[in-house]
Amino acid sequence: MKSNQISVLMYGHDARLLDSRKWVLQSCGYRALSVRHLSALNRVPLTPPINLLVLCYTLTQKECENAIAHAKLRWANVKELALVRYSAARDASPVLRDVQRALDAPDPLLATVGQLVGHVSSSSYSHIY
Repeated sequence: MKSNQISVLMYGHDARLLDSRKWVLQSCGYRALSVRHLSALNRVPLTPPINLLVLCYTLTQKECENAIAHAKLRWANVKELALVRYSAARDASPVLRDVQRALDAPDPLLATVGQLVGHVSSSSYSHIY
């Protein structure tokens, strides 16, 4: 792994959504990890630090808030991105600062992640079509 690689951790309950988002991020050079349970955050290594926590719309507001609090204790500078199904959910919680409508298409997801934590250079996966 490159020392300057950007790490993204995704948390949600739908394994297929997590896997597809993980593949998209990895194909563009991000270090992408995923967990389906809050307790699994403890098994994610502290270094390299996680730069972005992506919260899936399959989580409840309380699960999102708990995940953010837990992640901030492990990685103080982690940013968070909550994906929601409906734009009305944007005002649901003061804890969720960066909230986006569900980004199931690769381009909007990559653009939003890039805006929050930066873009990475090409990866060993970038040649796969």
